[in-house]
Amino acid sequence: MSSSVPNASKIFKIDVGGDVIGLAGVERAFLEVLKLGLKGDQASKKLLEIVGRTNYIPKSAERQYEWALYLAYRNYIADPSTVKKAMEFDQSLVC
Repeated sequence: MSSSVPNASKIFKIDVGGDVIGLAGVERAFLEVLKLGLKGDQASKKLLEIVGRTNYIPKSAERQYEWALYLAYRNYIADPSTVKKAMEFDQSLVC
């Protein structure tokens, strides 16, 4: 499947506790949190909630995912184009 499929959720690479995890809906979550104007704990919790809707997040690792998503979000709002390119998973490489 091509990554150019309309409405297809791109997979983003996030470093969670030293493991690189592919997650769907990350950019959508970033944009929603940015639109809501959330910061700090409110932003990190909302990111986890949104991304958790479309991805399996182990209960035992929720804090790590929350922190990883928040760090990625902060980097994203600082420089969206650079971070987006670095985080995107090239799905064309998957057989």
